[in-house]
Amino acid sequence: MKTASVHRNYYRQRTANQWQKIEAEIGDPGAIRPFLAGNWKMNVIPRSGVALAARIFDLCKGVKDVDIGLAPPFTGLSTLGDYIKPDFLRTEYGLGRNVFLLAQDTFFESKGAFTGEISAEMLASIGVDRVIIGHSDRRTNLGKYFGFGPSIAKRLSRSFLLQELEVLRTKEDADRQILAALEHLASEANQDVLTGIQRFLEEELIERAGESDEVIQKKVQASLAHGLQVILCVGENTEARETHETFNLLDRQLRPAFEVVSPRTASEVVIAYEPVWAVGEGAKPARLEQISEVHDFIRNLIMDLYGEQIASTIRILYGGNVKPDNIAEIMSIAGVDGALVGGASLKAWDFAQIIRFGLDCPCY
Repeated sequence: MKTASVHRNYYRQRTANQWQKIEAEIGDPGAIRPFLAGNWKMNVIPRSGVALAARIFDLCKGVKDVDIGLAPPFTGLSTLGDYIKPDFLRTEYGLGRNVFLLAQDTFFESKGAFTGEISAEMLASIGVDRVIIGHSDRRTNLGKYFGFGPSIAKRLSRSFLLQELEVLRTKEDADRQILAALEHLASEANQDVLTGIQRFLEEELIERAGESDEVIQKKVQASLAHGLQVILCVGENTEARETHETFNLLDRQLRPAFEVVSPRTASEVVIAYEPVWAVGEGAKPARLEQISEVHDFIRNLIMDLYGEQIASTIRILYGGNVKPDNIAEIMSIAGVDGALVGGASLKAWDFAQIIRFGLDCPCY
């Protein structure tokens, strides 16, 4: 079974003959190669995942000038990993060392009483190459799905407070001061105040119920320590975009994560910019100039941390409703080195077209 370090060790070999072998097979290893990663999220059972991958590869035979990543659910990692061995891919599809197995998440501890979690060490042991960390689904949507914000904010609604007041008024031992405070808060005059507090709580608690920057930092550190490359997701929500806080938010997401990344391992991190407001069905797509300015900001921030030479080696992907009909435009933006693809990666034809940068795929 291949180990997680196979690809990295292959790239790190330094003899002239070995470098010639690498260059003949995949091109100049020092150049930034486009990286198209498919995140299947909580879709596709293992057997179906292999069938989907086979169809994608069949539509992309001989494509060697881009790196391809597939991120199945945890249950499909071993099965897909066994299928995408380089020698088999080279023989069957003319692919090989440009196909990578991705995990959708990891945990920062190596072992222990953490029911339901999977460590970076475990992922490395089954041949995972790279791991997605900090995806917006985990940064914010966890709180939304579990209802942390709304359930607590609901307790500050006027109707809920009035119900509580009715109960308190019947109790002889009710604290008079608390009762008076609640009556004041529940008055019609304070309705706007209550509404504002509710909205704040809903947004703040949803945000805080997701993964914090501290947790993401620990996951980055653990992943790199176990030989996994990292796909670090960052991006702003609607409020940050509308209040011109995009760059400040990205700064707060990026700097803590890179605090644990040395200059030696910085190139092992891929950054994926996914504006939360542009993700999902019916979402308003980001304009090309918006994508460009954010990628420039990220590149400059990395340059500030590590210098121009290292910054030029770090790939920055875009992820936000990437589809066959917009991939060519997105890839034409200077500073965009690939894409993190969600729903479109579940359709072999669509993802194959994306891999080919929107060019027509062979028809079978």
